[in-house]
Amino acid sequence: MERQLARIISALFHPLLLPTYALLLLFSTNFYFVLVLPSQYKYLILGFVFITTFILPSVMIFILLKADMINSLQMENSRERTLPLFIVSGFFFATFYFLREAPQSTIFNLFMLGATILVLLSLLINYVTKISVHMVALGGLFGTFTGLAMSFHQDIIYIIFLIILVAGLTGFARLKLKAHSPMQVYLGFLLGSVFMLGMFLFI
Repeated sequence: MERQLARIISALFHPLLLPTYALLLLFSTNFYFVLVLPSQYKYLILGFVFITTFILPSVMIFILLKADMINSLQMENSRERTLPLFIVSGFFFATFYFLREAPQSTIFNLFMLGATILVLLSLLINYVTKISVHMVALGGLFGTFTGLAMSFHQDIIYIIFLIILVAGLTGFARLKLKAHSPMQVYLGFLLGSVFMLGMFLFI
């Protein structure tokens, strides 16, 4: 039962879904740059981000599976993760690139740029240890909203607590599934948190 629950949690908070979740959380805030956006524009951006950061990378990874270039969607072997991570970084950067002309999306663009760099850093670290990309993504989300709260002096503590809760559940799930060691889980969250917090505080 616990393993089944761990699989559900891992799927619900898959790294490819985090950009969409980040945008949804951003749209739930009272930041001035969110309040001025028309509802139709929000839906358009949300749909675009969901397609470019989840649907298209998922299709490409499924093609890799069918072509026997990876053994499973879980990619238990570190070497299997290299090409999928590189593909994901390409789609993340493409999302940043196509949204760069929209001034209303500046904050989210910064998030996507940071997410792209984090995927590439995860790719490099993967040659040393199988870092938890789930936790890198959630750490990045935590660092993003903590940085936004500090930079814009906004009370979004409920979002930050929600992210911490989800990160704790996901960390438990990854350990329960024996997908990572505790060090790989903690390292992932620390990398994502510190990097994105730095981006939103100093850029």
